[in-house]
Amino acid sequence: MLALESKQNFDQQLHAFKKEVGRFITLDFDDEQVMKQVLQRLIHKIEVFEGERIKIHYNLSNPYAIN
Repeated sequence: MLALESKQNFDQQLHAFKKEVGRFITLDFDDEQVMKQVLQRLIHKIEVFEGERIKIHYNLSNPYAIN
């Protein structure tokens, strides 16, 4: 049962992520402020490591969910 709930949660997060990416793709990049806001919602944090390696943590939660 826990595995099914975990998969459903992942599927919901993936759907929310795809929705946010879709919004990002269709934005007018001439508006720098809007692009910054979308990137801030899409990316949770960025880690930079030695050797020029980076790890991007995406915000996969649904930003419209009511807690």
